[in-house]
Amino acid sequence: MANLDLKNPTVLKIVLAVLIAAGVLGVFFFTHFLPFGFPNQREQLQTLKADYEKKSTDLARARAAVADLPRFEAEYELLHDRWTTASELLPTDRQLAVLLRKISLAGQQTGVSFLMFKPGATKTESYYTELPVEISVFGGYHQVGSFLAELANMRRIVTVSNMHLSANSKGDGLATTSASITASAYSLNTSAAPGAASAPAATHKKGAGDGRKES
Repeated sequence: MANLDLKNPTVLKIVLAVLIAAGVLGVFFFTHFLPFGFPNQREQLQTLKADYEKKSTDLARARAAVADLPRFEAEYELLHDRWTTASELLPTDRQLAVLLRKISLAGQQTGVSFLMFKPGATKTESYYTELPVEISVFGGYHQVGSFLAELANMRRIVTVSNMHLSANSKGDGLATTSASITASAYSLNTSAAPGAASAPAATHKKGAGDGRKES
């Protein structure tokens, strides 16, 4: 370049031609590659970054779910055990008649006499059906108390309400007390029970020391 003679018209034309070509190439590069190349790459980078962040979030959630799986399983087993225990306290529709006979048997075993044993209208709820039974008995004070205790201690759920105690003036010397109660027995609606279609049938194991009869 030091030997170039810019006063030489030929050399000057060559230099000008090179500068013009460089300028044209520069304009072409800045107008064609930069507007489309860099922004396009930047958009791809932003898309990849967003996708990476989403995948990272999903991975973190998956890891957390896997870590919590034992806890979820333990909670499910606990709820299932509680439901099984509760369902064992409610007879099915077929067992309800047996339960009513056991209530009658409890009266015979405790020595009371029945004046009335009248099942009422059933009341159906989501998971159970309630059958109220109006009962009137008379007997000795301790006999009536033992009968009520038998009802309260039955393994199946039986609630006692509307209880009225009075002296039995029409009985003999031993039958001193009359009692009128509403004993409500409950049966399990198995078709509406949670997991009724898939849950295994519950089995009850009575301990060796459980001397109370099943009612």
